[in-house]
Amino acid sequence: MVFVQSLGALTQCLARAGGGGSGSGGGGGGIILLGYVPMHFVGAVIRRRRQKQPVVFDLLRIGGWLLTVAYVLLLVVGLRGVGALAALGAPLGMGAGLYGWFGKLKQSKQTKVALQAAATQDGAWDESVLRARVAEVFSRFQRDWSNGDAEAMKAYLTPQYQYHNALMLYALQLAGRRNVVNNPTLTQSMVVHVQDEANDNEDTVVVGIEAAARDQLIETATQSVIFTDNAPFTEYWRFRRAGDSWLLDGIEPATASRWMANAPLEQFARSNGYYYSLDWGWLLLPRRGQLFDGAKFGTSDVNNHVIGLYNQQLLVQLYTYVPKPKSNGTAYLVAQANLPRSYGDIVVRRRHKLLRFGIHGLREVSTEWPDFNKKYQVLATSPEQATSLELLNPHYMEQLEAAPFEVNIEVVDNVVYLYAPEGAVVQPEHYQVMLGLLQAAFKEMRL
Repeated sequence: MVFVQSLGALTQCLARAGGGGSGSGGGGGGIILLGYVPMHFVGAVIRRRRQKQPVVFDLLRIGGWLLTVAYVLLLVVGLRGVGALAALGAPLGMGAGLYGWFGKLKQSKQTKVALQAAATQDGAWDESVLRARVAEVFSRFQRDWSNGDAEAMKAYLTPQYQYHNALMLYALQLAGRRNVVNNPTLTQSMVVHVQDEANDNEDTVVVGIEAAARDQLIETATQSVIFTDNAPFTEYWRFRRAGDSWLLDGIEPATASRWMANAPLEQFARSNGYYYSLDWGWLLLPRRGQLFDGAKFGTSDVNNHVIGLYNQQLLVQLYTYVPKPKSNGTAYLVAQANLPRSYGDIVVRRRHKLLRFGIHGLREVSTEWPDFNKKYQVLATSPEQATSLELLNPHYMEQLEAAPFEVNIEVVDNVVYLYAPEGAVVQPEHYQVMLGLLQAAFKEMRL
């Protein structure tokens, strides 16, 4: 491992050396990549056999290192002076591809000791048993999620996480979408956190996984592919003890930089009978309407997602939405609900000089309340559709105006969005305000 770390440090040093100044020359880092990249590719291909075909993996691993030696000799002989520098990258690439030397999954000494201690007392903590369970659940979960089969998930998910998944699948159904995970491959799993309690039912374990798949978001009406993600991914899977087995209790991507999300928001969700996830909501990113006109899969952020049912019938979601994260543009706090009828396209927003997005294809509508017209702008595909919206009355708009920050309304067919531009940072009290306004809207609509 010391040798590996030394090579890694050398690579970083040489890469920095070739990164600045003028554009002439490739630098030492570029030469090392000549050895690193091909071997990393070969190692990554072999690594995919690690979980499902361990015997084949062992044979291919030996072949991979023999190929690395041959490639090193080829580089040294063929490129002479610079070949020795390029050859340094070959073992780095093979090791990184085969074993994830520079990956995100790390098992601390404390976790290793805790896991070994737990396993001596209880076979359920045996690391090979845990990893086998992870592989089993990984395969079943990808299949059932792709098929939209929430009922089958009851066999290996905790009740609360199964219901959370059922709500997400229902939301996808209402959005006219399916998320299909093709050819999922688990390349590595590693226990990264252990919590062994006196009461076995309180035992939990977090397992980091590295995997690959062809992840597609599909529009069910046309069977067209909305978005495809082929990138390998790293996630942290939390399991809770159930007798002698383990049930999956939550998943967080490594990009979330945590196994601890926004705890106050999680509490907000629980206290209202809803469910929270840090960044699961991107699957439901709308593509229609004025607010989401600039939304783009793979770019726009939908985070801090809360989902649940109002009166056990209306699907409600609250989340933060950033159309262009890298541009430091406007962020929104959105409260969304699916309604039992369609209202066409309607926008109701506060009048001020700097309106944050343009209006396409909608006409301004004047209501019968002059004071309301002075404060709010109403736009719709037709006046008849606007007047059919029960929220356009002084009583509800007074509640909207009384909010501690600006809140506007957009309706797209049977989906209503309450949104707060800028200033609405991720705080539970802001979520509570938005949820209260949404519940007041349901009362106005007598839902």
